[in-house]
Amino acid sequence: MLSANTLRAVTASADYTVKVWNAISGQELVSFLHNNIVKCADFAGTDELVITGGQDKAVRIFDVNRPDVSTTVVTHAASVRSVKWSSHRNVAISADTGRQINIIDVRAPSVVKTLEAPENIASISLTSDGRMLSCAAGRRILAWNIDSFDLVKDFAVDYDVSVAAINPARTRIVVGGRSDLLIRSCDFESEKQIATHKGHHGPVHDACFSPDGHVYATGSEDGTVRLWQANPGSEYGLWKTRKI
Repeated sequence: MLSANTLRAVTASADYTVKVWNAISGQELVSFLHNNIVKCADFAGTDELVITGGQDKAVRIFDVNRPDVSTTVVTHAASVRSVKWSSHRNVAISADTGRQINIIDVRAPSVVKTLEAPENIASISLTSDGRMLSCAAGRRILAWNIDSFDLVKDFAVDYDVSVAAINPARTRIVVGGRSDLLIRSCDFESEKQIATHKGHHGPVHDACFSPDGHVYATGSEDGTVRLWQANPGSEYGLWKTRKI
């Protein structure tokens, strides 16, 4: 994950560490040691604070200026799958491999709200403005309004879902298949599938849209991150139309 100013990156690893990097030079800045595999990490509102989660079920906050000290803000009943930071509400969001999602005030620190998914969670994702939370759980796709925590979307599909990400305009949902490895694009309002894409050779674990919504990225167990056009055929960045 990148910090809000894009100058730092944070990564979580099976080597029991979370590392903060200079995103420009690639230099390692600090390492936070854990006692088990770390599955996820994000910056908590500032590039000085990092929130982490992993196999030991704990969600922790670290300060880059005191890497040997951490604060455990919540302990899940299952291992932590995802942690995200909502810049809109200034809260952290953690989801485990069971059905629990916690909304965390990192200033207290304490859990201010708990959401329940209908099936075991594969991943969670936030829109770029931090106002809407999406969740892939079993064969269900859900979305909550972060202001009210109202459930605004809940629909079933006929395949196992690994990730679901919503575009900034709230018109499209990109969905990753856990078993068939396909990337599907669905209309947000009607929930109908409108496009299918192939490319990954392993399960897709994360997806997100660019702030302008024209491009989305998918990250896979095959070791690649792929960029896709939300509206294929249009000119954007390196994508150019051929003139015949």
